[in-house]
Amino acid sequence: MTLPETAPEELRVTSIAEIQAYLRQLQRERASVMLNAPPGHSLNGHVCALDADTDVLGVELGTDPGGISQALVAGGEITAVAYLGTIKLQFELDNAVLVSGDQGAVLRSRVPTRLYRFQRRQSFRVQPSGSIYPRVTLPGGSQPARTLRVLDLSIGGVALALPAGLAGAVPLAIGQACGGVTLELDRTTTLQVALLPHHASAISGEVRGLLQLGCAFVDLDTTTMRALQLYVDQTQKRRRLLKLDA
Repeated sequence: MTLPETAPEELRVTSIAEIQAYLRQLQRERASVMLNAPPGHSLNGHVCALDADTDVLGVELGTDPGGISQALVAGGEITAVAYLGTIKLQFELDNAVLVSGDQGAVLRSRVPTRLYRFQRRQSFRVQPSGSIYPRVTLPGGSQPARTLRVLDLSIGGVALALPAGLAGAVPLAIGQACGGVTLELDRTTTLQVALLPHHASAISGEVRGLLQLGCAFVDLDTTTMRALQLYVDQTQKRRRLLKLDA
């Protein structure tokens, strides 16, 4: 996942002061930072150090099954993605090296001189009109696959209804991307997507013990984005027609 060289100018942040302000906020909030590198390596961490004078950014890494951190550094191309409220931040880690700290492994790089800022909810979110679709089926691995109800949907992400008792039994942990997810928009439209959960909260008015899990889509291809946009547009049109008929 590389940064978009042709992204609109308003998405690109090049002010050093502004970039550092975003990074400091990520550090204060201990926000999850997803590190990605080809050919599909990813690992979660958080900003633990920022020293503008020495030009050092430190990202403390979480659990590292299979030595993914070594593969990230060896690949030489690391893209970081993080969220601050409704803002998605994306930047590259240049000259990254892996060091051992008191609390575990830390990835050190130069402070980025360019950052991209995206508004997560620029796209309209719609609520399903039916009780069956859309729905999400999670990869089961050695366990049975789980199907979750979709509460709302946009081209940027999806909110899922998750029974609290299943929170530890499904492969959807906050800040950790999950691939191989099947999204069924209707009886004939099935998409393969990757999700990055970023928050969980109780659903007001629902049965106790049910959580709303907010997830962002990760690296959607053009065909999938087009299918999502078509679904959102059609759902909006149907709702407008229902209001006119009421």
